[in-house]
Amino acid sequence: MEKPVLDALLDYIAQHRLKDGDALPPERTLAEELGVSRRELRSALASMEASGRVWRGVGRGTYLGARPLKFAPTLRGLRVGTSPADIAEMRLLFEPALVALAATKASGDDLQELEKCARKNAAAKTDDEWQQWDHRFHLLIGQATRNPALIALMEVINGMRVKPEVREKTAAQETRQYFAQQHQEIVNALKARDAEAAARYMREHLLSVQWRASAKVDEVVARQI
Repeated sequence: MEKPVLDALLDYIAQHRLKDGDALPPERTLAEELGVSRRELRSALASMEASGRVWRGVGRGTYLGARPLKFAPTLRGLRVGTSPADIAEMRLLFEPALVALAATKASGDDLQELEKCARKNAAAKTDDEWQQWDHRFHLLIGQATRNPALIALMEVINGMRVKPEVREKTAAQETRQYFAQQHQEIVNALKARDAEAAARYMREHLLSVQWRASAKVDEVVARQI
C-alpha cells in the first residue's frame, strides 16, 4: 500500500470532520473522491482496520472506530461453516496450551475426576460410551484452568465436535484403547505438575486423532473410486 493513499484517506476524514461511529462512503464513491483505485483504497482500509481505527461489516459498510460489541463475533458463531480440518487445527493450537495451564492450577479433585475419565475411556465398549467420557475429559481440563474465558471456549469446541459430520468416531476397540492410553499419559503429566510434558502428550494425542480421521476419509474415498 502506498502511504499517500492512507494519508489521503486520513485527510478526507479530518476535512469532513468524521468521528467514531460515522460511516465512510461506499468504496467506489470514496475511491473516486480520493482519486485512487479501489484496490489501493481497500489496502488502506485494511491497515486502518488492523489498528482498530475502522471496522467493516458484510452488508453494513465501513465505520470509524472500534467494532461495537453488538456486532462482534460470538463464540457460537465459530460453529457456522467450520470444517473438521478447521476444528483439528484450532485444537492443536489451543488444547496443548490449555493443558499446560491446567497442570499448574488443577486441584486434587480435578485430577481425580480426570483419572476417572481416563479409566472410563479405557473401559468403553462402544463409540457412544467413548464419546461421553472423551468429551468430559477434555472439558475437565478446561475447567481445571479456573479461567472462565478458556472454559467457555472449550465448551464451544466440544459443542462443535458433536456434530455428525465432525465427530471423531472410534469404531475399533484397539483405537479406543490407544486413545485411552494417551489420555492416561496426559493425566500422569498433570499429576506430576509437568506442564511441558502435558502439552507434549496432548499434542501427540490430537495429532493421532487427526491422522486417524484423515486416514478414514482416504479409506472412504478409495472405496468410491
